[in-house]
Amino acid sequence: MKTKILCLEGITGSGKTTQAAKLANLLGSMNDTYRVINEKQYEPFKQTIINWHIAGANQYFTQETVKSIAKARGETHKRHFIPLIGKISFLIFDRCFYTSGIYEADGELKTDEIIKINLEEKILIPQEGLVLLCSPETAIKRIDERRRKVANYQLPSIYETLEEITKRRSFYIQLCEKHPELHLVDTTTKSEEEVFEEVRKKLGL
Repeated sequence: MKTKILCLEGITGSGKTTQAAKLANLLGSMNDTYRVINEKQYEPFKQTIINWHIAGANQYFTQETVKSIAKARGETHKRHFIPLIGKISFLIFDRCFYTSGIYEADGELKTDEIIKINLEEKILIPQEGLVLLCSPETAIKRIDERRRKVANYQLPSIYETLEEITKRRSFYIQLCEKHPELHLVDTTTKSEEEVFEEVRKKLGL
């Protein structure tokens, strides 16, 4: 069995997790085997991120920190995800190393350097991916709506400001220009169903 590796990337509020769930439902209806993966739910990546938060998360990313996170990602892939290759049809990452490259780039390293460090850890590389974006104003509105509905989102991240979202959005656009395997999808004025139709077409599903 050939396993296709996909990823969904993008700014907060762009609809990544919603579209990942829709992809899972579609694949399930087609009787395809799949797994939607959030790396932060698996060890040792999970504990590494927890430690980063305890030490003062959302601050300056040193090269040492970037390498530590990448190493944990590599070990997590080795333990949990690489053994699935050839056993299921689809692996869908709800964010992966591309997003690390975007959000860790405020420190000593640039996005391309961070991605390279991650790839050196022998992680799985998506054959195709989607970068979901929307206008920063739309993202803020969606985040606020979600925070009112879901307890986990009551405390905003420092990345959930208009300035930060605008900056990360720009980084993602630059990322797509350098990585032809990534397809840009603008969700600003589209319904979830309209976005999903575009997602399906771009992934050939």
